[in-house]
Amino acid sequence: MSESTPSPAGSSQQRQEEVERHRQPQHSGSGSISDRPADGIGGVNKNKLSVLFAKAGLDAPTLMTMFKGSLPPIIGIAIYQSAGISSVLQTVGYLTPIVSILGLAILPRGKYLQNLVLNLVATCFASAVCLLMLWSSIKAREHTSDMTSIPSIVAATGRTPYNSSQSAVCAVWLFANIWFVNLLRAKMPSFNIPVILYSILTNISATFGPMMVSTAQAEAFLRELLIAILLGLALATGVSLFVIPISSRRVVFAQATSALSLFQKTIALQKEYLQGLEKEDVFDIGCQPASVSKGYASKRGRSSTNTTDGPAKEPYMTKEQRSAQALREVIGQIRELAGKMHGDIKFAKREIAWGKLEAHDLGELSSLLRSISIPLFGIATIMDIFERIVEARGWNVARGPAPNADPEKDKGKRAWNEVMKQLHVPFEILSEAIGQGLEHAGLILELLPAPKASGSDADVEAGLKPGDDGFAALLDDKLRILNSRKRESLRSWALENGLYGDSKLSHFGTDDEHHHRGQVQLFILLYMEQLMQAAGEAVQKLVVFADRKVEDGTMKKNRLLIPSGRRLRKWVVGILKDQDSTAEESPDVLERGANVVHWGDGYGRKRDPEHLPAANSWQRFGDGIRNVSKLVGSEESFFGFRVACATLTVGIIGFLEQTQDFFQKQRLVWAMIIIAMGMTQTSGQSIFGFFCRVGGTALAMAFSYVCWYIVDQKTPGVILFLWLFIFIGYYFLVKYPRFTPAAMISLVTQVLIIGYELQVRRIGAAAAERTGQPFYPTYELAPYRLATVAGGCLVAFFWTIFPSPVTDRAWMRRDLGATMYLLANYFSVINTAMKALISDASGGDIRVETSPTHKLHKVRQKIYGKLTLLLPSLKTHADFQKWEPDVGGKFPRELYEDIISRSTRIMTYLTLMSYILTREPREHQSPPDPEWLRALGHVVEGISPAHHAILSTLTLLSNSLLSGQSLPVLPPLPRPSEMARQLLPRDGNGAGQALLATWDNQDTQESSIGIQIPDILDARNMEQKGYAEFVVLQVCGTLIASDIDGLVESVGSLVGVVDFSFTVDMSDSSVESLSKISRGEFEAPIKGDKND
Repeated sequence: MSESTPSPAGSSQQRQEEVERHRQPQHSGSGSISDRPADGIGGVNKNKLSVLFAKAGLDAPTLMTMFKGSLPPIIGIAIYQSAGISSVLQTVGYLTPIVSILGLAILPRGKYLQNLVLNLVATCFASAVCLLMLWSSIKAREHTSDMTSIPSIVAATGRTPYNSSQSAVCAVWLFANIWFVNLLRAKMPSFNIPVILYSILTNISATFGPMMVSTAQAEAFLRELLIAILLGLALATGVSLFVIPISSRRVVFAQATSALSLFQKTIALQKEYLQGLEKEDVFDIGCQPASVSKGYASKRGRSSTNTTDGPAKEPYMTKEQRSAQALREVIGQIRELAGKMHGDIKFAKREIAWGKLEAHDLGELSSLLRSISIPLFGIATIMDIFERIVEARGWNVARGPAPNADPEKDKGKRAWNEVMKQLHVPFEILSEAIGQGLEHAGLILELLPAPKASGSDADVEAGLKPGDDGFAALLDDKLRILNSRKRESLRSWALENGLYGDSKLSHFGTDDEHHHRGQVQLFILLYMEQLMQAAGEAVQKLVVFADRKVEDGTMKKNRLLIPSGRRLRKWVVGILKDQDSTAEESPDVLERGANVVHWGDGYGRKRDPEHLPAANSWQRFGDGIRNVSKLVGSEESFFGFRVACATLTVGIIGFLEQTQDFFQKQRLVWAMIIIAMGMTQTSGQSIFGFFCRVGGTALAMAFSYVCWYIVDQKTPGVILFLWLFIFIGYYFLVKYPRFTPAAMISLVTQVLIIGYELQVRRIGAAAAERTGQPFYPTYELAPYRLATVAGGCLVAFFWTIFPSPVTDRAWMRRDLGATMYLLANYFSVINTAMKALISDASGGDIRVETSPTHKLHKVRQKIYGKLTLLLPSLKTHADFQKWEPDVGGKFPRELYEDIISRSTRIMTYLTLMSYILTREPREHQSPPDPEWLRALGHVVEGISPAHHAILSTLTLLSNSLLSGQSLPVLPPLPRPSEMARQLLPRDGNGAGQALLATWDNQDTQESSIGIQIPDILDARNMEQKGYAEFVVLQVCGTLIASDIDGLVESVGSLVGVVDFSFTVDMSDSSVESLSKISRGEFEAPIKGDKND
């Protein structure tokens, strides 16, 4: 092709404009007053640009990531223009930049290196399998045709003669390979990108295989493909490691810095919210008038965790309501950040790095940050508690005129105002201590930038600041003052409200409800103050950790950090292992001296109801065979079968004699590759992905036109504009992960179109057409690519819903059932830990790996990790199911969102219970009174029915959601706090006396040791070990029971209830007729049917 040159006139005009542009800054630099307005306008434009960049999220890290991602494909296209590279890659040079995009150089180093290893293994293994496929297909041709006549036929027709046996062998190999690798992809998500590379290599080899006649030709072809792919991975590796390198440790440190900032924001919002609770309109906070509420959320009476108030609700939001909404949003951000940190920390521990904190330090830092977030989440649950109180007392209805105000309601509200005022001073001290403690830890661990050095005139008498030596002691003093003040204020408040047993409630008379309300308020105060103390001590531990790292020299200098061999082995096993080792049978666990530990079924593997555990080698061999059979019949295998069928739907065109030539000319192999890249397991993702990929390809086609023609097809200009559009494309890849399919397909399509055109320009059209694919100019090739991608996406969508769709709705229902079951296990583990703590059972030290307490802790951590992964997955499926059409009845979206919201809250309460049970207070405590613990143990045993009811209900809900079977009629769950209320001292024969009498008969020793069971929850004992923890557990248990009642209602609305009762609403005449029938007076008319 001829390349046109720009006209001289145009060049002189451009030079003149360039001169003028360079003159303007020199003229405006005189500093005259007349120039200042221009500077002001420039400042305004600069500010507008800054605001625009801030709204778009174009900060420095984002721009650097976009630049880094755009380099590998551009380098791949640029180096192909050299004779050395083009002579080696020949007609597959366009694969190098495509593979460099799929290499994902923008990933942090730890993740990238794992992907690189898997990509290399997949590519090399695919090359070996493809060579075997091509060799076997060539052998099939040799056995079914005359090989000596092939050269003459090729010379006469210009193409290899068709051989059905060779095509059939290639088709069978292709189907088997695609099925297997996509089974692996569905089973192990970490193999996603390696499977795409494997599919590219397999699809290209299988579709070109029927045209090969010799092994040497197959080897040369595969060598070119392998070099092109490896070169693309090499480019991505070089950019990832040497251009703006980003380590996984750096990502974790950035997340830790964000966590510190969010913690400070959370404590500020909580302070603002709690101060609002001191006002008289305390119960208007978080509650809106009934006229404003609409939809299912108002019907349920509670706001979910993901509240999204529309514009119509803005006028009704008070300052406190806005604080509550902002607090929920920040809590959601912390949860999301915690999930990301949980996934990134393991990569940070594994990578070789140059830094200060070692792998175990990173793990401890992550654990300390998590221990801070949990009590902060717990303090935020005060919003949920007050909303439930409002709903229970009927105070969420819009108030009427002042004359109609209920004095009892006003009295109750004022009582709660006084309760909230008790938290004012302690929370002021706590918020200041937490803010300074977080800042100190951030400065010491170099997570926050160091403040500028003060001048020589600094105030030497100023107090210690965060970052100074000795600040930890100052923080300890503040928390000690906090604890002492809250004890005194709480003790005086309880005495004023008659909650001490020695008052005998004589001044209350028969006002038992007043005492009950006071006890509830005491529990809420203890709940909040225990969480405040836990939050302060968690920050205190973070500060101690930071100071310890300075003292032992860790923060003094950087060093080379190399992961241990044990950690690397765990990494390899973790990639390949599908099941969690929740019940590894190690002999040392059971050999604990004279103690015999009996393990419950929860510690074991999931049982097979059709087979007993294997007892010998032969039975274990049989289990292995059954596992293979189970794998072949699994959902993952069915997904692989769908992908293989979709691939062969297009690929069969290339294996038939009449259509093989059409397949090659129209490059339909890329439709097969699009199927491998875009096939998803659920229909909602498939529909969303279809529109994203087709839309992304349409944009890529438009961008390709711009790249190619705006610079008059000049190679340097084409490469420059291609880089610009790739740079822009990575913005959506970085900032909007949900649109990753569209962004990825857009980038690949641009590189494919422009890369092919530049490849043909480099090697010539004749060399490019030797593969049987005619050359198309850009204005024809781009629409062909769009049609190919659209066709591949359409086929992928068809095989996602045929023969029966796997919907996101069904997946979400199944995941919800799994979530309920995990919550039941989580609650059971926590309940066991609570009993062990209070009864002081010989569970051993939690730090000893062979102790039962440590094993219980590890099981709890595993369940928590699964829940943290499962709950975000539920929200993802909830988003994708919106793309699925309603075929038949409408999908009950509100019910599912309510179930997800309640499940998330239950997990929060359970995590809070787990944290309270396992934390160790830093301040020295006196040895616990064994008589007190024994008496409290009786209380725990007394409320065990409530705990068993919670466990049973969660398990039933899980089974009903998984199977779709109706629920039995379940009564409202007994509240642990209500059962504990029966233990409180009462005048007269209260309902709790019978329960107490049965306990007295069970253990008559209580009277001899001087502790009466009705008195153990008296306010006098609130400083005893276990009292405050017990209160927190009862509050959380009550909140859990309330949410489970809501779950029962929602799940019952989905699956139904086994209830055959009926109610007959009869009028008086119906009753008279029914009585006549019972006496037999209507017998004759019934027989006389002929009168009708």
